[in-house]
Amino acid sequence: MDYNNNDSRWRETDAGQAGGSASYPPPYQPGGQAPYPPGSSQVVLREVGQSNANNLSVAALVLSIVTLVFFWFPFISVITGIIGMVIAIIALVKEDHKVMAIVSIILSILGLALSALMILGYIVSYLGYMY
Repeated sequence: MDYNNNDSRWRETDAGQAGGSASYPPPYQPGGQAPYPPGSSQVVLREVGQSNANNLSVAALVLSIVTLVFFWFPFISVITGIIGMVIAIIALVKEDHKVMAIVSIILSILGLALSALMILGYIVSYLGYMY
């Protein structure tokens, strides 16, 4: 039973046979060498701090969607639109993946334009009732 480990210390001649005892390597000891031969398996660990998430872009996209959904409430949509636009511009400068930030900017502009039309409509309707 070679399993492509050609080092003689990893071969057991009587392991796996009737009456033979399987000998396992000792567990890993911190500070010591790994008990397994190099190249037998590779485990890639990522640090906790590393992340591929675009947190600023996600926040900007959520605020842009809120701006579009609530465009008939100008107070809410103007605030979320401006904040979403600022966060999207910051994300466009700082983050690697820029597509979500660009989409957030476009949605914020669209939401702010709809909010401006609603504000204009409210002003016209108010002035129409005055006369």
